[in-house]
Amino acid sequence: MVTVLQWLQKRKMPPCEFLLTCLSASRLLTELDCMAIYFMQLFSFSGRRTILYFSWIFFTMASLWCTSWLSIFYCVKVINFSNSLLLWLKLRLNLLLPRLLGISMTIFMVSSVHSIFRFFKEPCNQTVTPLTNEDTDISMWISFIPVQITFTCINFSMNIAATLLLLISLRRHVRNLRGNGTSVQDLNTQVHLKVMRPLFITLLLYLLFIVSLIIMISNFSLFQTNLSLSTEITMSIFPSAHSIILIWTNPKLREVAVHMLNIRQRA
Repeated sequence: MVTVLQWLQKRKMPPCEFLLTCLSASRLLTELDCMAIYFMQLFSFSGRRTILYFSWIFFTMASLWCTSWLSIFYCVKVINFSNSLLLWLKLRLNLLLPRLLGISMTIFMVSSVHSIFRFFKEPCNQTVTPLTNEDTDISMWISFIPVQITFTCINFSMNIAATLLLLISLRRHVRNLRGNGTSVQDLNTQVHLKVMRPLFITLLLYLLFIVSLIIMISNFSLFQTNLSLSTEITMSIFPSAHSIILIWTNPKLREVAVHMLNIRQRA
């Protein structure tokens, strides 16, 4: 909300804040979508929930792409390699990031066309009895399993690559400092460590999210069981914990959060 108000005032937004805005918007829409799904299940609403599941997959993938490109952004800005391609990317990353995010989501949507056709084709082959709402939900998940797992692993690999590049850059930098006989606790080293810590935590949360996603997909037929409920709760840890990490590591977001907490305490 803060970045949106600043964008309305200045008519421009830095790429990092643009990714943070898209990330917060996608996660908010994901939470609203989940609330709508559970509301329909709680009151046994007879309408089809397919569109809500489609939206959940889309918003979740948008959140993952924003997280991945945010990691790439921090990586490119911090690493210190004498490479012409990296130097070119550093100079143009601010302009490329919104386009890269748009291209990523476009590729995902185009790749999902086959799953959509597969989902709508299966009910047409049912000539004996019509599918129930639960059967439709299971059919939708089965149709989207390949594309969902594929793009989730791609995003996870991008985060791993960004973290490894930062680790290699830090190792080379520390080795050069030691070779010159200078202290390794310089500003560049501190910046590397400041960026790497949240990225390592993000990787662990991401791994937990992937494991929970696989468990939930494989047990979707047992949607109302305790196992499914526990995996859904575990999956929600990733966006919640990652948002807290971003707020804590971003000075502007941390300042806004502290200001809001002070207002609530006074109220």
